[in-house]
Amino acid sequence: MGDRFWTKILQAIVSQLIHCKRLVFSNASLARAQRAVELQNALEDIYLHEQMLGDSVRLTAYQMAIERYVTSQDCVVDVGTGTGILAFLAAAKAPRKLYALDHSKKMVEYARAAAEANGIDSVTFVESASHKFSPTEPIDVIIQEQMGIALFDEGMVKTILDIRDRCLKPGGRILPAKFEFYIEPVQLTKQARIPFMQEQRPCGLKFPRPPVPLSKAYYFREVESADVEVLLCDPQPIFAFDLATLRSDDLPERFSARKRIVRHGQIDGLCIYFEVSFDDDIKFSTGPGARKTHWPMLLYRTSENSYLVGESVDIEAEFGDLADYHTWKIDIQQCTREKRDHNTAR
Repeated sequence: MGDRFWTKILQAIVSQLIHCKRLVFSNASLARAQRAVELQNALEDIYLHEQMLGDSVRLTAYQMAIERYVTSQDCVVDVGTGTGILAFLAAAKAPRKLYALDHSKKMVEYARAAAEANGIDSVTFVESASHKFSPTEPIDVIIQEQMGIALFDEGMVKTILDIRDRCLKPGGRILPAKFEFYIEPVQLTKQARIPFMQEQRPCGLKFPRPPVPLSKAYYFREVESADVEVLLCDPQPIFAFDLATLRSDDLPERFSARKRIVRHGQIDGLCIYFEVSFDDDIKFSTGPGARKTHWPMLLYRTSENSYLVGESVDIEAEFGDLADYHTWKIDIQQCTREKRDHNTAR
């Protein structure tokens, strides 16, 4: 009896905490603060860093770019150094000055220990938020890897534009600086599909729509490149930008596009991914068909619909807070298919 009583008390407390968290997320300012705390905790997750260290696609591209663009005359900063791996790659080029910057004391201490283990003594470690970083001289090269699953969700644009405007010398370089952002209709493999509840027929049974209001987060899930069977349209970025010239007010708040179906199939959702370019030769993608990286793709779930070649779909998105994909609202509408069906009925 005693155990049951305390179990109910604990359940009641947890229930109230969950309710409080929902209230926090209903307030924009509190939600941003909560996400900042969660992001900081996530970036101290050792398993995440193990994934990044094991990502040969990512590290090969960074190593090639650093070897090509960092010189012994440069003053360099690695923003968000984490384990220090990118700073260590830069150290091999013996730059005149090399900073490894991170807001996490835990990660700075780890990176410093890793430097000592590898006999690297040319790195100046700085435990600081990036907006407080003030080097004694202008920076020649910013090395950064602030890309989240949805590209913008680690605050890359705000962070890098701030340090660029305050610290980077005219003509200085950002590695990487160029990005393309995609939202594309895809058909998933049969094994990867998870239809909405009301669209499923398990054992021949029907299920109604969920009776509770659904959050925007409900519509997002992570998928891997191998989960995508086919891209139904020829991919075109909805937004391309260069951090060397981007202004914060250049970022889109919404976009709309009409996409023509070039491969018949079923749309199971909209795949969200990005391409990173250091230059015309050194680049990588997190999208379908690309070599696997540690970044999964996001899938914005939609109702299942079949399309034929030559038909079109209209996609509209409102981003709310671009750095938080849970605030995004994305709609996909049948376009020429509706006209074809109408004409057939006549």
